[in-house]
Parts: sequence; structure tokens; C-alpha cells
Amino acid sequence: MTSQQSAYERVLQALETSPTSVNGNYQTSTLHSAFQPIVSLSHCRAVGYEALVRAKHQDGSVISPAELFGQVNDEAEVIHLDRLCRALHIHNFIKSGDTDGWIFLNVNPVASVQGRHYGEFFSDLLTHVGLPPERVVIEILENAVHDDKQLADSVAFYRERGCLVAVDDFGTGHSNFGRVWQIKPHIVKLDRSTLVSARHNTAARRVLPGLVNLLHEAGSIVLVEGVEDEFEAMLAMEWGADLAQGYYFGRPEDQIAPMDAPRNIILGLIDNYREQLQQTREKRNYATHISTMLGAVTSLQSQPTLHCPEIDLLLTLPGSDRCYLLNDAGQQVGPSRVSTNCNIPSDKRFRPMDNAEDAVWIRRAYWHRALAKPNEVQVTRPYISLATGQLSVTLSICFSCPTGILVLCHDIHIAEE
Repeated sequence: MTSQQSAYERVLQALETSPTSVNGNYQTSTLHSAFQPIVSLSHCRAVGYEALVRAKHQDGSVISPAELFGQVNDEAEVIHLDRLCRALHIHNFIKSGDTDGWIFLNVNPVASVQGRHYGEFFSDLLTHVGLPPERVVIEILENAVHDDKQLADSVAFYRERGCLVAVDDFGTGHSNFGRVWQIKPHIVKLDRSTLVSARHNTAARRVLPGLVNLLHEAGSIVLVEGVEDEFEAMLAMEWGADLAQGYYFGRPEDQIAPMDAPRNIILGLIDNYREQLQQTREKRNYATHISTMLGAVTSLQSQPTLHCPEIDLLLTLPGSDRCYLLNDAGQQVGPSRVSTNCNIPSDKRFRPMDNAEDAVWIRRAYWHRALAKPNEVQVTRPYISLATGQLSVTLSICFSCPTGILVLCHDIHIAEE
């Protein structure tokens, strides 16, 4: 008997099978599986389940997962316990009868790095139970593996076996984008701490959609974990997250819940999100600014100067900060005209960037979008103005005049949300 076979058989021997479930026996502990749904916010249903270990002493008292693994110091024994947990979960997942969803499996950091040196196990397990590897998502704690090569090797090990790989708890410890770009996980799980930060910090709430976009551009699906109430679920919706997990959608249970169990909850979120979008549109109603800009363009098409009655009127509207012209190369033509009526004061510490004459704004979305859709007013997302240090949006419109193509830009200060 090879060492690989003995390790595999040792795990199987620690499993006790009944008609409805499988338990694991480790030292004096009994191990059970609990499954928490992972939902798609677009499909309005569960698409997978994270398997979590539940352990008890012989007297029935509960052992936390941290305590369970904390009592094991020997590397070989850590890997055995990790394999036992995964085998337990997979057997119970198969017994549940689920034929469509993913199973998310946590891998202990020691096992993720050293497990492959203890003989093949995982492929044998999947073959033994008949579970296709593409239905398995392996969760790796990226910030617990400090060596970049070891992390890459761990990810490659499971990827080569046909599994999906998820980076767990992203946003804590030493998590960084460099490693995400290096290992290219299929799924990135944003830690609950991101929700906590966004609940109390408007700046974090404003920035996190950009974080999700970056992860999408890096080639990963984004999952927000730890969603406990409707407010946090709405944050996940606003950020554009693909998947979500937490007590709000379903607690870990011994039996796997039907995939459509969260449907009504998610449909309710979508209704609330739709209403919130409408309220945001009404709150940021720039209809007067837009109509005034269109009137200004009519004047500028014959004489491209910011010193005209239409621009004078534009700069008196609520929140108006400044107007400026860009040419078709993205360079600012002349100085900006600044409003004297804005009720949101500029930050004097940003004064070195206040003068933007001849500045080149070719990288700004308001220039690109205006050129792409001439004669239509474009509105940006909120951003910090370099000229004032205040949260702003920019309205822009591209038009033709005797001197060529120009883009009229109008900055509006908005209150912190």
C-alpha cells in the first residue's frame, strides 16, 4: 500500500455514512457540514453553497473551526484534518441531491501550500464520489500565504485539476491587487470589513464601486460576503457585485436550501434599487443646467467665448463652480470662468491647481464621452475636483464652431452624500 493510498483511506475511514448525511470523526470530536447559500444578484437565486465545518466534543459542547485547527500542530495532521473536512463536505453535498450549484470549499493555508507534497488526494476524492471538478470552488486565503510563488503554485494546483479558485477575505491584512493580477482567481470574495467601512464612511461607499470595477477588469467575479441586513445587501447591489453571501440571504444549515429560496428577497432588493435610482436621478436633476448649456452652445457655435450672457446665467445656477473649453486634443483653451455664487467653498489648499489654462484633460471621461456623442450633454460620476478639492460632477458637450471642434465643460459642486 502506498503512502498516498494510506492517506486517502485514512480519511475515508474517518467518515461515517448514514442514509441522509455523513459525519466525520477526528480524535474525540464529531464533525458535521453546514451549507450557506451564495446568491447571484442578477439571477435572483442561489448558484452555490459554502461548506462550513461544525464540530462538537463528545459531551455535545461546540468547538469553533479556529479551535479545531488550533489544537493541531503537526503539519501532516493539519493536512489530514483539512482533507477530512473537505471529504465530509463533498460527501454531504452529493447526498443533498444538488445537481447544478457550486460547492465552495475552504482550504487551510498549510494544506494549500504543502498538501500537494503529501500525495494526490483531491482528484481521487472527486472521482470517487463522481463530482465534476468544475462544480468545485476552492477558497484560498491569499493574505495567509506570504510567499508569492507558493501562492501561485497553490492556485495552479487546483486550476489544473479543473476547479475554480476564489480568493477569500480580500480587503483584509496584506491583500493587494498585484497578487490578484498575478494569480487571476475566478472569484474574489470581498471581506465583510468592506461593508462595515461603507456603512459608516461615505468616501468608502463612493470608492468601492470602483474597486469592484477594477476586479472585474482583472478578470474576476466579485462576491461580497458577510451581508447581514438589507442596507448591506443594497450596498452590494450598488457596487455592481455579482454574488453575495450572508445571513440576510440564508444562514448555514445542515440541509442545502432550494436554489430559489432567496428569490423573493432579491426581487425585493431589485425593486428598492430601482426606486433608489429614481430618487438619485431626481436628487441630481441637472435639467436646468443642461438646458442652459444647450443654449450656451448655440451662442458659442458662432463666437466661441465664455464671456457671453448664456455662460453668465449658467454660472449663477445652484452648485455651479466653473466653465471651460477644451479643444479636440483635450487641451484647455484659455482660463476657466469661475462662479462667484457657489455655496460650497473651495479648499484653498488646492489653489496650486486652480489655474488650468492650457492643461490637457485627454484622460478625463467627460472629454472622451463628449467627443463620442456630439451635441449631447454628458454627466460624469462624482469625483474630487483638482481645482477645488470638493466633490463635483462635470457636464460636457461637444460642438463645432468656426475655429474647429470644442468641448464645453461645466463643473458643479455637490454635497457629500
